[in-house]
Amino acid sequence: MNTIKNIAISASAGSGKTYSLTNRFIYLLHLDERPDRIIALTFTRTAAGEFFQNIIQKLSQAAESKEAAVELSKKIDIQADQARYNDLLSLIIRHMHRLNLQTLDSFFFRIVSAFSLELGLPGQPTLMDENTSMRMRDHARDHIVYKLSDADTEIQAFWQAFRQATYGQESRSIESTISDFIKDLYTHYLESPDLKKWGQIQSIWPDGCPWQNQGTINWELLADNWLANQPDGLSQSQSNDFETLADKVRGYPKNEKTNTLLDRAIEQLSDLSSGKVILQSGRGNNKYVTLEGDCLQALSAIIQAITWHHLHRALQNTQGIFGILQAYDQSYEELVRRPGRIAFSDLNHLLAPSGAESPMQKIDSENRTLLDFRLDGQYDHWLFDEFQDTSRSQWQVVENLIDEVVQDSSAERSLFYVGDTKQCLYLWRNSDDRLFNQVQKRYTNIEQETLSMSWRSAPAILDAINETFDDNALIGENFSAGAAARWQQAWQRHIPSEKTADLNGYACWIKVEKASHPTRNEKIVELLEKIQPIARGMSVGVLVRKNDHANEVAAYIRENSDLPVHTGSAIEPAKDNAAGAALLAMLRCAAHPSDKHAAGFLRCIDASTLGESLTTLTSELRQRLLNDSHESAVRWACDKIAEHLNKDDDRHRKRLQQLIVATRAFDQEDSRSIDSLYHYLLHSKGGEYTPGDAVIVETIHKSKGLEYDLVILINEDKSERNERRISPKINNDGKVEWLVEPIKKELMQADPQLSKLYKQNKSQNDFGNLCALYVGMTRAKRGLYMLSDFDRVSAGSTVHYLRDRLGSNANEEGVLWQTGDPDWAQSFCTKKSSESCEEPVMQKSSFEIAHPRLELVRPSFDKLARVTASTFFDLNESASEYGSAVHNAFEQVEWWGDTTLKSLKSSNRSESVIQCMNTCFSDPVIRELFTRTDKETVLWREKSFSLVQDDKLINGVFDRVHLHKSESGSYEQAIIIDFKTDRIHKDYTITQAAQKHRPQMLTYQSALCALTGIETSSIELHLIFTSIAKRFVL
Repeated sequence: MNTIKNIAISASAGSGKTYSLTNRFIYLLHLDERPDRIIALTFTRTAAGEFFQNIIQKLSQAAESKEAAVELSKKIDIQADQARYNDLLSLIIRHMHRLNLQTLDSFFFRIVSAFSLELGLPGQPTLMDENTSMRMRDHARDHIVYKLSDADTEIQAFWQAFRQATYGQESRSIESTISDFIKDLYTHYLESPDLKKWGQIQSIWPDGCPWQNQGTINWELLADNWLANQPDGLSQSQSNDFETLADKVRGYPKNEKTNTLLDRAIEQLSDLSSGKVILQSGRGNNKYVTLEGDCLQALSAIIQAITWHHLHRALQNTQGIFGILQAYDQSYEELVRRPGRIAFSDLNHLLAPSGAESPMQKIDSENRTLLDFRLDGQYDHWLFDEFQDTSRSQWQVVENLIDEVVQDSSAERSLFYVGDTKQCLYLWRNSDDRLFNQVQKRYTNIEQETLSMSWRSAPAILDAINETFDDNALIGENFSAGAAARWQQAWQRHIPSEKTADLNGYACWIKVEKASHPTRNEKIVELLEKIQPIARGMSVGVLVRKNDHANEVAAYIRENSDLPVHTGSAIEPAKDNAAGAALLAMLRCAAHPSDKHAAGFLRCIDASTLGESLTTLTSELRQRLLNDSHESAVRWACDKIAEHLNKDDDRHRKRLQQLIVATRAFDQEDSRSIDSLYHYLLHSKGGEYTPGDAVIVETIHKSKGLEYDLVILINEDKSERNERRISPKINNDGKVEWLVEPIKKELMQADPQLSKLYKQNKSQNDFGNLCALYVGMTRAKRGLYMLSDFDRVSAGSTVHYLRDRLGSNANEEGVLWQTGDPDWAQSFCTKKSSESCEEPVMQKSSFEIAHPRLELVRPSFDKLARVTASTFFDLNESASEYGSAVHNAFEQVEWWGDTTLKSLKSSNRSESVIQCMNTCFSDPVIRELFTRTDKETVLWREKSFSLVQDDKLINGVFDRVHLHKSESGSYEQAIIIDFKTDRIHKDYTITQAAQKHRPQMLTYQSALCALTGIETSSIELHLIFTSIAKRFVL
């Protein structure tokens, strides 16, 4: 009889979580446990594949080598020789088809498939991939959006709340707004589908809401009462503060604006009940005012009205959004689940135990007990990877099974789970890091082990990690108490292993600028060009917080370096290459012939490459898609696109082949819509990029589980983020008590119930930000460069914490903190680089560029140059708005006449613009320039142009051009007139301004020469400076 321990391992990044899991699996095999009775669950197919691969590799090496067998036996703490490991390897191979090494979702789907009838599903369900799931979610969404006219009164009532919930977002489509509701809140609905918990006063305040106002708020009366009870002895500035506060109160329902005095009162809201409050107000010696008695009551009434104003709307919004989610769930049930299609996100809700609140839960208690009984009889040993990412609903599915295993009196069954709560990045997806410790505390027979020795990172990287996070007191000062306590429980110092102890490495924190040089993107390119990671054979990841930041950074690197760049480690064959974009454009034109963007893109390809016109082929593609299989039609289109490629362009041909394979998968769907095919291919994946082939730019979340020789980490967590989405108040057991849309922070903090939700959200956000910083830093093996700018950094952010921890004084190169060898890359050596580790030379592309890239030149680009504020007019309009308004006014003037100014005054223009025009045309020189002559003249106003000169593509707009014709009808002379709103003064003269604009005007002159054939000597250049109503001839 084998007594097997239950073990929970808290393992830091790079310390060998997967290694420990595979060792445990081999250990169980050695104890003569059947392979099919061991189940190992993880969260990704990649991790599951690595798990199996590592087991086979370890057993193979131990079977072949006596030394490897001894070493493995020592690490696992068993007595086994080569022969034993050979037997175990044979056992694994014979039972390969029955192994249970899989993702949690795959395991859940197996259960759903086996118990489909008991779970209320018709026959054998189909598991949708993420692409199909997205399409079906949109289908269910559209079903409710376009049927709302026939909806019941509850859904019709939603639109009032919908208009309030989307106030200020009117430009967004209904579809995108509801999609956001579904993405952010549908999981909350599934876990708590009871309207009584959604924005209901009785659930949040069982004893009554202290802010509730039964009638209509009289804002005028509140303001008048405030002024009537103001204290004696106020200074003039203090009286002004009181008057301003009253004005803000009168307009609050419409504007929701406050003044400084009211803001300070709201910040001290919790002190109002004390009967006396001292607020800062006024200037000079008398800067404080004491409020008490009737005055304090008047202020309290104002703040109570403001609180109820926001709270009432939040409650309505929460209830209304529940209605939309409920309608969506009914639509999704009818269109998707009832026909037997299942998404990964549905699985744990379908399998929720009896008594759970999920609307998908249809199994009765008797069948649920039978289901658990049958599953319990199949598995004796449970292994979990990345346990910190497990959600409460996922845990509920297996909780009864684990309970049987852990409490088994024979001690022949076991639980083994590993995780790192410092890497809990999916809090927004309802993963719960606290579950890791709660499971251990629930059972007294689970032993805890810790792993803090890194087998991944060089000592310099570990020094940076330790220096950053090994200060629990400072973390407590910068973040919420809840987040600090969770971090302190998880944190342990990192130490290098024997494998990494001698690795040369470097880590630093660099300050970059937001608007001046070097910017974040400039520094990234500078570092990449200095280190040359691809030429040296390094894997390199540029990690950011958001997807749009990844796209922006990747585009900048492509534009400003020769380095190959991919956005994300997953291959997206429709997005990362021109051939895929061409296929998407053909599909768009086939589905929507009036799509100008898609047609324009195809015309660009037709004009610049050889091959049959793709633009003219879209109508045939439409017919093929309607009459043949999608795969056949897309294969035909890909063949046509391939005709436009160079013969040795294997990369684009491979991407086209991947899209054909994706289309074959789409043909298994029941949709014939071209739009559906377009979106399916748009989001299709085609495997993973090989590390070291390119610079990978991706989000920190997607980088989890990966590692790079070089990491450039962009940390732009600079402001404290207050949760604005509807949030659930969770109890200690992970159950939802109630949900509501958050309101202003100060108002929530003053309410005993809402403050619980605020503290919970604050703890989640703070802990999530700490985890994101930790995960980003621990991806690095040899080099770590963290970049941050200090623009608008606020307390509660990780950048603010880093300033306190690592310092804020940068050296000449912008380095704020560093450790290790700055020249670490010189000693980096891989098989891919060179055995001698010589300075690498970046290899250029082996194929010839068919069309040289043109440098884009905009003649007026100098308008973006940094200038002092005094350069611009001191007007109510912004400088750019004013400049555009002046240009627009001059554009309306064809020629000077008696009615010119009269027509301008009758137009809807600002007084400042009309005054400017009046002043300019009062000058006889300017007036003469706008007077028609006897010469035959062609007039251009705001004329756009584009032309190629040498290797430059010049785009621009002529403000005004007079083209004079000769008697033969050809152009012989011209005057270019450009309007400038520069503010001319003693420190910025008209001559200085003219010289500043000379390059632009010379470019205009050259362009006009090329466009018309007029000699440059016959083209006059005139600048009109509107601020002083003067003309300057260059």
